[in-house]
Amino acid sequence: MGDVHHIKILIADNHEVVIEGIKAVFQGHPEFEVVGEALDGVQALEQVRSLRPDIVIMDISMPHMNGIEAARRIKRLAPDVRVIIFTIHSNRKYIIELLKVGISAYVLKESPLSELILAVKAAKEGGTYLNPVVAAQLIHEQELEEAGNDKDGFEQLSMREREVLKLLADGKTVKEIAGQLCISPKTVESHKYHIMTKLGVRTIAGLTKIAIKRELIQL
Repeated sequence: MGDVHHIKILIADNHEVVIEGIKAVFQGHPEFEVVGEALDGVQALEQVRSLRPDIVIMDISMPHMNGIEAARRIKRLAPDVRVIIFTIHSNRKYIIELLKVGISAYVLKESPLSELILAVKAAKEGGTYLNPVVAAQLIHEQELEEAGNDKDGFEQLSMREREVLKLLADGKTVKEIAGQLCISPKTVESHKYHIMTKLGVRTIAGLTKIAIKRELIQL
């Protein structure tokens, strides 16, 4: 008989207890093999390069590089690697952004760990798995949007514009934002103009209100 092909899994989470819990789930399933562990997005990217796993199970909130950016870079580096997000966050903006990046599954940490088995199997077969709570939330919020209850224009903003919006709402000056993002003040002013146009507001106070609503900043 030939060797059994194992599904190689890399786990990325900044809490070692979570990593150990995930590993325990797969120990009773010989078709799965945990080949690596990472404590942040940078380590995850490095291990994808060196280990070439089939599946990456990854959190969003990690130091040095968050899971969204790490997922984006992993899909660019190795498009065939399936990325599964395992997180506490059920915020729609994260889910939508990650689906655009090309993740294969989104599982909430409040769910039974055994749900990861379902997610991995779906991902390996080329499908997409969404936690039932996440799926229901997406459907509900889509219905609200279609009913016209979410027309502040936020979804039209690019990722860079959202960064600038957050910094403006945090009270940063144009010069400070330019320095932090390594762009020119003129470019920041251009972003600011487009943000205000898309959101239909004319003041920093108006921008701040939307930033709070969209949970870009906290009071």
